[in-house]
Amino acid sequence: MFRRCCLLALTLVGAETFAQSGEPKVRAQFRALSFEGALLGVGYLDGKDVRPLDLSADCFTAEQSYVGPNPLRLVLREDAAGLPAPAPLAPNPAQPKMLALSQELETVQRRLATLSADARERGGRSKAGADKEIGLLKARAEALNQELAALAQASTQPAPSNPPPGGAEAKARARDGTGPAKAPAPPERPSHRPLAAFSFPGDGRFLLLVHQTADGATVNAIDDREGAFPFGSMQFINLTAGPVEVRFGAKTLALAAKAKGSLSPVAGSGRYAEGEIHTRGDDGQFRLGYSMRVYVQEDVRTLYFLLPTEDGGHGVRLKGVEERRSAEPTPPPAGLRGDKPTAPAR
Repeated sequence: MFRRCCLLALTLVGAETFAQSGEPKVRAQFRALSFEGALLGVGYLDGKDVRPLDLSADCFTAEQSYVGPNPLRLVLREDAAGLPAPAPLAPNPAQPKMLALSQELETVQRRLATLSADARERGGRSKAGADKEIGLLKARAEALNQELAALAQASTQPAPSNPPPGGAEAKARARDGTGPAKAPAPPERPSHRPLAAFSFPGDGRFLLLVHQTADGATVNAIDDREGAFPFGSMQFINLTAGPVEVRFGAKTLALAAKAKGSLSPVAGSGRYAEGEIHTRGDDGQFRLGYSMRVYVQEDVRTLYFLLPTEDGGHGVRLKGVEERRSAEPTPPPAGLRGDKPTAPAR
């Protein structure tokens, strides 16, 4: 089981829509999660204030209370020192190649692990031709690692800085007094920049996944009403291109592409459950894409994202986010607030 303490995700409780001064508003409590990676310097607008909301891909934020306009607006805020939040990084021209090499390296390593496991099952003896394939795979893995290291080092080199245009001419004009008048002071820098917005569909409870893309951040909602995703269960979101089936014993959860659903293993709390994820091939038949073994706990629920493999085969990759139910506060013992103890029954 993945232990992830996320895309962005927001859990909104009791969203209540109403109109005031012609503007729709909501009343909600929410927590947040980033899908791709940590997002620092994020906040949300609460009236004229910007509330900090740094986002992690591994755990939810603390619960926030929000009463304000619909949609909720996420922003990039200034940090505590008053410095502007860092602008999004410019696209790295080497990134597509690095991604392709990383995917090939993962495929090579997976094949090496399969051949090594097969050799161990045979008592140290490999299949015919396997030793030669293992040697080629090791050589390819070493070459891929070297190429990735070289690309990573090249991408960290600082770009040459260019002098501002007209620098020499401006200095000459300043010396002979013909230079332009002093420019007015720049306007005050705003305290935030827009990041994303989400309009609540109505009352309810939601998980919002915020993705950083080349065109900006997008937000996707998951219904999280009471009972839709209870503790002790798993929710699967199919982000592959085709239908899948999640099978745990006699239970089967069929998911179309982009669909989601919850499943509770038959095994009780404190026991392991064996599961499989099957993908449908071009012939219409389902084939095994992933095997999983999870430890079932009644106070834990896990959100799984089903992702396609790099080689485009029948395999499935999983990204999991685990949440543990917070402990309920223990009521104080009787008599601690000055109450008189109840007289025993006669």
